[in-house]
Amino acid sequence: MVTTDIDDPEKPEFASHESYREFARRVRYQRRYVWDEHVKAFIATVLATLKDRDVPLKRGDIFFRAQRGIDYISHGKNEPEEPTGYTETRMKPRPNRSTEGRANAAGVSVLYLGTTEQTVISEVRPWVGAEISVAQFELKRRLRALDLSRGHGQSSLGVYLRYIFSETPLPPEEREKAVWIDIDNAFSEPVTKSDDAAEYVPTQILAEVFRNAGYDAIVYKSQFGEKGFNIVLFNPEDADVINCAPYSVTRFDVSFEQMGNRWFRAKKSRKSVAKSTKKRSTSSKR
Repeated sequence: MVTTDIDDPEKPEFASHESYREFARRVRYQRRYVWDEHVKAFIATVLATLKDRDVPLKRGDIFFRAQRGIDYISHGKNEPEEPTGYTETRMKPRPNRSTEGRANAAGVSVLYLGTTEQTVISEVRPWVGAEISVAQFELKRRLRALDLSRGHGQSSLGVYLRYIFSETPLPPEEREKAVWIDIDNAFSEPVTKSDDAAEYVPTQILAEVFRNAGYDAIVYKSQFGEKGFNIVLFNPEDADVINCAPYSVTRFDVSFEQMGNRWFRAKKSRKSVAKSTKKRSTSSKR
């Protein structure tokens, strides 16, 4: 669906329950750096509808970060090497050398953290037997974070379907709810190296918009584990590494669901089977 109506930040009001999807389509495939009026209006309306989403992160709060791989050290010339976690430098993002992420463009360093060890280890997509370094980070100051977890697991289509069979148009507050569900879910979608870089663009833009609006961090739900949250610090220097340990992945619990219809092999009619058999028989006599 292509929306021609423009969001109105003055009211504030989204033009459609699909305003986020229209924004994402435009910045992915049309204009990425010089925004048209639709994108500008959407961004302004997003900022105008930020309601009670501030989450304070306290100085001294502890979070986790994982990296694939570990180090080995020896305490003496003839002593066996022992596994250890990566160094502090290795566990922090490299300045100006970061790869594409859900909340950052290539070269823009942000710090991805998580609230549980399970969350951060799962986020690096390890395999059974993989060696992982997990560090604890401590916040150096109080941070203002934006909560992007409220719509996780919900569907904006569900909001729309409640009104589709009635003559009442979707009210502004319901359109707003649907749009924010899409925004929240966009941030929690798993990131893989095989993803097209264009898929990151909408959330990268929104992350910069939120940073420019005065937020120090964003918080969104992890797809891994019911209790885990991901946290992105816009300034990696807002947290220090206080320890790091080596881990080994011992097991995976896989959850899955069918996402499309099953196809079935077409059954041959008796006539076509008989015809095929006769043809093979005639061919063999030759």
